Amino acid sequence: MVEVADGSAGRNTRRRSRTRAALVRAAQEILAEGGGDGVSIQAIAERADVGFGSFYNHFQSKPELFATAYAEAFQAYVAWRDDQIPAGTDPVARFVMSVRLTGRLGLLHPELARVLTSRITQAAPGDPGPAGPGLRTALLDALAALNPGRTDPADTEGTVIAAAGAIDAILRATAHRPAHEHARLADGLARDLLRMLGADDDRIAALLAEPCEAR
Repeated sequence: MVEVADGSAGRNTRRRSRTRAALVRAAQEILAEGGGDGVSIQAIAERADVGFGSFYNHFQSKPELFATAYAEAFQAYVAWRDDQIPAGTDPVARFVMSVRLTGRLGLLHPELARVLTSRITQAAPGDPGPAGPGLRTALLDALAALNPGRTDPADTEGTVIAAAGAIDAILRATAHRPAHEHARLADGLARDLLRMLGADDDRIAALLAEPCEAR
C-alpha cells in the first residue's frame, strides 16, 4: 500500500512539473513573438496543451506567469553566458567576453534573445534585464581592475548605468539586424565600453583579438 501511494505521489509531482513547464514554455514563446498583454489565459493553456483549470494550480495571474517565464529565460541566459567563460579568467577579459557573448545572443539563441528584449523597455527598476546583476558585477570588477584607486561607488554609478543601458540597447538592436552585423556591433560596444572604463588601445586590441566562440 505504501509503495503504491509513493508511486502515485511521484507521478502527480512529475505531472505537475510538466504542466508548469509547459505553461512557462508557452509564455516564453508568446513573449518571443512580441505578445503577452492581449493573450487570454485560455489561449495560453491551449498553446501549452493543458486544461484551462490547470493554469490556476500554478499561477495566480498572467503577469505572474509572464514574470516567471522571463525570469527563467534570464536564468538560462546567465547560465549559458557564464558557461562560455573559463574559470580563472581575469576580470577585464571576463567582462569583455560577457559583452561580446551577449551581443551575439540574437544570433546564437534568437528566441532567448527575443524573450529577454521583450521586457527591456517596460522593465521596472530592479528588474534584471540582460545586463543584470552578474554582468554589472563583471563591469564593476573590470572597472576596479583598470582603475585601482577608483573605489567610490558614487563616482562609478554613472559609468555602471551607462554601460548597462548600452548592453541592453545593443542586444535589442541586434535582434532586428542581419546575422553578420551581430559580431560587429557586439565587439564595437565592447571596444567603446573598455575605453569608457579606462583601458588603453593596446589592451583593447589584445582583448578583441581573442576568439569569441560560443555554443
